[in-house]
Amino acid sequence: MSFSPVPSYVFGTIFTGIGLLSVLAPATDYAVFGLPLEASTSSSTGAVSPMTYAKGIRDLAFGLTYFGLQYYGLDFAITIFSAVLCVVALGDGLVVYKYGGPLSGKAFGHWGGFVPFVAWVAWRAQYAN
Repeated sequence: MSFSPVPSYVFGTIFTGIGLLSVLAPATDYAVFGLPLEASTSSSTGAVSPMTYAKGIRDLAFGLTYFGLQYYGLDFAITIFSAVLCVVALGDGLVVYKYGGPLSGKAFGHWGGFVPFVAWVAWRAQYAN
């Protein structure tokens, strides 16, 4: 079965956008992701950790991977890659839940996105050649 390329390009665009947000506006990404800014002695509002840039590069790589796999029509690889990203969604949710403080409720956003994503991956796996 051949799958529509639209979801892969949508996910690629979302991950690329999130990655760019992390790199270009890391303080904003903290709130979007669900973590408070790091404690800082030089700023009352907090500081950005270099890990935010690493997360941005990770997300950018995820988006570009979707584009590349879809461009070459590697449907089975997209399914496997998406299954692996389900683990990332669970892990991100756990990090936010444990360390998010007043933003810890945003963990449910990560987990809420996980549910339809797992359903989509399971559907793809069922019809993969």
